[in-house]
Amino acid sequence: MALPFYSCSSEKGTAAEPEPAARILVFYKTAGFYHSSIPVAIAALQKLGAENNLVVDTTKVAAQFNPANLARYKAVVFLSTTGDVLDNTQQQAFEQYISAGNGFVGIHAATDTEYDWPWYNGLVGAYFKDHPAIQPATIQVIDKNHDATASLPDTWQRTDEWYNFRSLDPGVQVLANLDEQTYSGGSHGSSHPIAWYHGYQGGRAFYTAGGHTNESYQEPLFLQHLLGGIRYAAGASTRVMTPSPNPTYLWNNMLDQNLTQWDKFIGVPHYTLNLPGYPLGDGMNGTPIGLNNDPLQVFKVEQENGKPVLHISGQIYGGLSTKQELGNYHFKAEFKWGTRKYEPRLTAKRDNGILYHAKGNHGAFWNVWMLSQEMQIQEDDMGDYFAIGPGMDIRAAYRTEDNELDWIYDPAAPLKSFGIGQPGRCRRGRNRERPLGQWNTIELICLGPKSLHIINGEVVMVLENSRETKPDGSQGPLTNGKIQIQSEGAEAYYRNMQIRPITAIPVEYR
Repeated sequence: MALPFYSCSSEKGTAAEPEPAARILVFYKTAGFYHSSIPVAIAALQKLGAENNLVVDTTKVAAQFNPANLARYKAVVFLSTTGDVLDNTQQQAFEQYISAGNGFVGIHAATDTEYDWPWYNGLVGAYFKDHPAIQPATIQVIDKNHDATASLPDTWQRTDEWYNFRSLDPGVQVLANLDEQTYSGGSHGSSHPIAWYHGYQGGRAFYTAGGHTNESYQEPLFLQHLLGGIRYAAGASTRVMTPSPNPTYLWNNMLDQNLTQWDKFIGVPHYTLNLPGYPLGDGMNGTPIGLNNDPLQVFKVEQENGKPVLHISGQIYGGLSTKQELGNYHFKAEFKWGTRKYEPRLTAKRDNGILYHAKGNHGAFWNVWMLSQEMQIQEDDMGDYFAIGPGMDIRAAYRTEDNELDWIYDPAAPLKSFGIGQPGRCRRGRNRERPLGQWNTIELICLGPKSLHIINGEVVMVLENSRETKPDGSQGPLTNGKIQIQSEGAEAYYRNMQIRPITAIPVEYR
C-alpha cells in the first residue's frame, strides 16, 4: 500500500540510497484526555514513513519546539494532543516555523488543544465541541483533487469517534463531510466537515478528525488519507489545487431534541393562566419562574419530517438563550407564526424577537430578558430594531409609514442614534413578511459593531456602532454576547436554525 513521495537514483542508473523526501515531527503531548491509540498511531506513522521514504521523528517533549530543532522538519504532526501543550515561547517558535513556509497536520484531538491560543485555532481550523459514541458513519468526499482524498471513494464508510466542532474557521477548504443521516449525534446538519486543508500565514495546514480508534491505523484507506495530508503539509505534493476563491463557510446547526446549546429563562406567569404552585402577575411585574424551569414547555422541540422544529407556545414571556457568547457570525433560521395568542398581548400584534449581544443577568428587562440589541420579529414589523439597554446608529428618517409616524430605516438618510437616552425603536425599511402561516427566512449578520437585519433575502436594516454603557458610565463597543429567542404572547415556530463564523460581510449582502 506504499504511496511514494519520490526517490533519487544515480545518473548512470545504478542503485543509490534515495534522499529522504521529507522529515516530519510527530508531537503527541497530552495535558488532558490521553488517547490509548497514540502508541498504535505512532507505530503506523513510522511504518508509513519507512515505506514512503519519509523520516518520522516522534516526541512528547514541548521543549523541542524551538527554532533550531523545528528547522529540521518540513511538517509537524499534532497526534491527538489535548489541552495546553506549549508555553508562550514555544508557541512563538511554532508561529515563526509556520510563517517560514512549513506545514502542520492535525489528527483527531488536535482540535481539543490550546483553547486559549487564537492563532492555533486558525491553524487547526476548529475546536472540538463534543462527540457521540463510537459508531459507523458515511463520509462524503467532496474534493478529490488533494493527496489526502485522491484515492478515497466518493462515499467512504468507516467507524470512528465523530467530532462536532465549534469556532470553525470560515477560510478552510473542506475535503470531506460527514453524512449525519448515517449515524446519530451529529450537530452540524448538511455541512459537517470532517477533513480540510488551507494555507495559513505562509504555511500549510491539514486536519482530519478521524483516528480515535486503534483500528483506524490498520485501515489502508485511512493511512493513505493521512499520508496524503502529510505530503501536502510537507510541501511534497505535485498537485495544482484550486481553492475556492470564497471562504468555505461552515454552518452549525443550533437545534437538537434536548436544546443542548441553550438555556431557558421563564418570566412572570400571567394571572389568566392555570399554573398551581407558581406566583402569578401581569406578565412583567411579579416573580419570574426562572432559569431552566419550564413547567408549561413554553420552549419545546418537535419533529417535522425527522428534523427538529422549535415550538414556542407564547403562554409566558420567556427567553431561550445560547449557553455561549457569540460574535462575528451569520445567523439564519426559518420562522412562522402559530395561531394562538395569550395575555398580556391577546389583542395586540403577534410578537417575538431575536435578542443579540445579550449580556448580564437574566430577567434584567421585564423580569425575563437580558439587556441586548433586538431584531424584532413582530407581525408586519419583521426586522425592526429595539434597544433593550444598549444603543446603535441607524440611517433613519422620521416619517409616516403604514399610518404610523416613527423613525424608518432609510439608507439615504443621515445616521441617527438609538438607545441609551435616544429613541429606542427604528422600523424596518420595507415589510418583507410573508402571509400568516407561511415560513419566513430570518437572517442576522453581526461583524464587529455592525449588524444587518435580513428578511426573506432582503436587507431591511443596517445598524452601526453597537455600544453599551460601562459600569463607570462611559460608553464602549458591544460586539458579542448571547443570542436570546423570545416568547412574547404569541405561538411561533423556528426550524433550520444555523450559525456560521464570518470574517467579512457575505458578498451577497454588501
